[in-house]
Amino acid sequence: MLNGFSVTTALIIAVLLGVAFTAYLWLVHRKQAEARAGIEALSAMRWREFSRLVIEALQPRGFVAESIEDAADRGQEADLRLNRDGQIWLLSCKQGANYRITAPMVKELSDGIRFHGAKGGILATPGRVEAEARKAASGIELYDGNALWALVKPLLPATVHNDLAAQAQTRTARQTAIAWGAALVLGFVLAALLAGRTSDKSAAPAETTEATSSDAPAPVPVTAPSASAANGMTAPAPPDPGREEFERNEVIRSVSALPGIDKAMWSTRSTLMVYLREDAGDPVKDICAVLERYEDLRVSRLHLQPPAGSDRRVRFLQCRTY
Repeated sequence: MLNGFSVTTALIIAVLLGVAFTAYLWLVHRKQAEARAGIEALSAMRWREFSRLVIEALQPRGFVAESIEDAADRGQEADLRLNRDGQIWLLSCKQGANYRITAPMVKELSDGIRFHGAKGGILATPGRVEAEARKAASGIELYDGNALWALVKPLLPATVHNDLAAQAQTRTARQTAIAWGAALVLGFVLAALLAGRTSDKSAAPAETTEATSSDAPAPVPVTAPSASAANGMTAPAPPDPGREEFERNEVIRSVSALPGIDKAMWSTRSTLMVYLREDAGDPVKDICAVLERYEDLRVSRLHLQPPAGSDRRVRFLQCRTY
């Protein structure tokens, strides 16, 4: 079930989709719908009216018809003769929105152009010129569908334009209403999918919470008694880091005060480094006596470092082992 947030998300998605659909329908699709309505209007004309309209549209380009009356009696099979700059052109008009211009039709017009010694040819139809026919149309101008509509549109009266625009607006308004309904449905579907993905991600933590928040008390871990507790003795307290640091400092202070010792320092947690003077004898016994005072430090290693330039060797030893 959608919560308040999901409903808001659905409405936002629906509005965005609706605006996108509306912009496309009114800025792009409406013009296409008007062009289709115009092509349908051209298809509804008689062949003679259609041919006259095409010839009139070609006149601004310098084309003039020699005669259309004789050709009109022969119907769509006729090739109209046009004249431009003293040269003959052949015009073939094929009426009908479902008309398909094929490669053989184009070849037939090409043969007529060669037979009449014409400069070129023009083929016009409200239908569609097939791809193979376009490839064969060398020296022939083709006007079909939208191209034909763009050619003859300026010649149509304002009343026709208004009627076509009204038809396109009516269709676009109906499609816009349908688009907004679809946008609303899509918005709620997408919001439901998003809500489902969110709930799936939170399902595992919810089960864990339910298991840990049940009415049954959590088990208390049982620790086995230590050997000292079993014997009635108190277990030793954990080591005190502060005490250990104090003992280490005491070792440094005491060892550094011994005869023949220059200084002492802890090079590691388990190694006491002692710098000897030239007059030092064998201070091991005295150093070990200091370490023996402290239980945690008595097994530390000793690093006896002779003074620089001395011929005495560096010694490593241990007062007591574990």
